Amino acid sequence: MRLHTLHLQAFGPFAATHTVDFDTLSSDGLFLLHGDTGAGKSTLFAAICVALYGEPPVDRNLQLRSDHAAPGLLTEVTLEVTLAGKRLRIRRIPAQMKPKVRGEGETLQKAETYLSEWALDSFGQGRWDALSKSHREAADEIKELLGMSRQQFCQVVLLPQNEFTKFLRAGASDRKDLLGKLFHTHRFGSVEDWLAGRKSALAKQRDEARADVLRLAERTHQEAGPDLQPDQGAPAASDPDTLTGPALAWATALHTKATVHEQDAATAAALAEKELTAFRDRERIVRILAANQEAHRAAHLQLQTLEEQAARQADLTQQRQRALQAQKVAPLLNAAITAADQHTLAQEDEHDARTLLHQEHATLGAGELTDAEQHLRADIGALRALLPDEAVLQQYQTDLQKLDEERQELDQQVRDAEAWLNDTPQRRMDFLARLEAARTAEEAGRTHAATLTLSAGRVDAAKRRDAYVQQITKAEQSFLTAQAATRHCFLDHVRSQMKMVARVMVPR
Repeated sequence: MRLHTLHLQAFGPFAATHTVDFDTLSSDGLFLLHGDTGAGKSTLFAAICVALYGEPPVDRNLQLRSDHAAPGLLTEVTLEVTLAGKRLRIRRIPAQMKPKVRGEGETLQKAETYLSEWALDSFGQGRWDALSKSHREAADEIKELLGMSRQQFCQVVLLPQNEFTKFLRAGASDRKDLLGKLFHTHRFGSVEDWLAGRKSALAKQRDEARADVLRLAERTHQEAGPDLQPDQGAPAASDPDTLTGPALAWATALHTKATVHEQDAATAAALAEKELTAFRDRERIVRILAANQEAHRAAHLQLQTLEEQAARQADLTQQRQRALQAQKVAPLLNAAITAADQHTLAQEDEHDARTLLHQEHATLGAGELTDAEQHLRADIGALRALLPDEAVLQQYQTDLQKLDEERQELDQQVRDAEAWLNDTPQRRMDFLARLEAARTAEEAGRTHAATLTLSAGRVDAAKRRDAYVQQITKAEQSFLTAQAATRHCFLDHVRSQMKMVARVMVPR
């Protein structure tokens, strides 16, 4: 992996737009990023991680959006890098809130990813070809070229600063622990534990398998019987080697012998089945003959019984013929009885019906009642013909009432519209005044925004001035302290020299 350029905008502590040219920095070989605490060194590495994977390093809870950036300046990171021989340009715009284009308030800016590759056309001129705008496709492409996930990249490439400092100053045992924490070597201990557990489990399974083999061998020995001679080559618990291949060969040999015995038994069973079938055929023939003889005896007895009842049968035949002749007359007799009953019922119904008639119709005959019925039906038909006209008249009355109500509502709406039109000029003047006030407020807001930006710059400059003043004060104090210490040392040196001179000048 080779970095070329890194472009930051409203990212972390960088409120404006900044570009880092790694090609220029690495032209002489290695380069060093240094600065005071909080200068933004780690933010550059975090920006590289965000550009490659879309998220900051796993050990940092970094706020991507700068608190000091202008509201309309989006947070984004653009990285030009060469991965596996491909020069790519990765542009990441994380999810963030931005001002609305129209109106007040903020709206959500969704996360966007743009991946491009530097390529040469047929004329040898370079250009950026767009590969993908999908976050998932870009992540898969970058991970395939790097060969590392975000967690692996942070562990191997972006070493945590504090942990690496501890590693440089720690002893051998502490370095081992720190290396395990940095590169997550605890998984190898987990593998060792898993292998040890697997070894114990396999040993347990081996012992259980041996017990199963011995149990199966004992059961096979019992089931085989003396004819198969199971004692030859049988596995023994005292010799584990006989529990694998030899046990399988022993069981296979017994199975082969048992198969031969089974085939012989099957042949004998087939012969016995044939003999049993022949005996069953002979038995069926005998049973059929016995059934025919029994049927013959029953038929002979029935014939004798019929001959004895011949006279009785002749009498019954004569009675049947007379009954058939009487059956022909029975319908007529039943019809006459039914007609008499119906006549009686009809007379009763007529009497009941005449009691319900009007007095002038109660004494009329059948023909006169028929004529009166026809006149009444004609009158009813005329009245029914007039019913639709009556319904139409009622509908007209209902419609007329609705139209009158609608007319009254329209009159009220016309009066309201006239009143609203009379008030329109005043409302228009009010709206124009409000529009002019809004425009004035907008111009004032723009002026205040520029003033606010200038004031923010002055506040930052004042903060830096205060910091520098504190540093100068501390330096002056250190200088005065060093000057006093130097003066004291000089006076001590002078006194000692004067004492030495005095000793030399005093005669002994």
